[in-house]
Amino acid sequence: MTDAMTAPSGQLSARRAMTRHRLMDAAVSAFAERGIIGASVEEICESAGFTRGAFYSNFSDKDELVVALLRQEIDNRYAAAERAVSAMKAAASSETDAERLVGIALSAFEEAGRAGRDWILTQQELLLHAARAPRVRESYLAFADECVKQLSSLIGDAMDYAGREFTVTFDDAITLLSAAHQQVHLSALLHGEPLSWRPIGVLLLSITRPASGSTPRT
Repeated sequence: MTDAMTAPSGQLSARRAMTRHRLMDAAVSAFAERGIIGASVEEICESAGFTRGAFYSNFSDKDELVVALLRQEIDNRYAAAERAVSAMKAAASSETDAERLVGIALSAFEEAGRAGRDWILTQQELLLHAARAPRVRESYLAFADECVKQLSSLIGDAMDYAGREFTVTFDDAITLLSAAHQQVHLSALLHGEPLSWRPIGVLLLSITRPASGSTPRT
């Protein structure tokens, strides 16, 4: 195994980024199979092909690794949402049917945020660990607040393009959509079936309505 510690300074950042990526990928697999408490640093390092020295040169402990994965998860969700909104806005010039626009957005979201079994299991582990560990919980809540602020502008723009408005508060809409997102993943995992975003589409249409005096932008 290697520890990625002896490269010249010009190469160190790239090598360290690769090391972190491999350690985080290995952690996802380990957490999915054994849980965050059950998976050891040694097991993660062995799976990634690095020494403990490489781990501790990137993360002070396992909790810091968990925080990094939480950050990655929130960033990935925002990026997927951004691509979904872009796809919907691109279609709005020729498509005015709200259900069709929602379908286009959800299809793009699915392609951008496709998750496998290990990542779905790890997502649940991350949330449970954040609920149990105060240090991790504080970091997660800070990331989540940041993501909601970014989503507020993104979703507001999307609703404007689609000529829709929420019938509930924005915070309630995000809570409902997040819960549906989690349930869709769990259902696919438990039943061994592909993800189906239809429930989220049904929910989205149920909690929105045509905006007064508005039509989709062209």
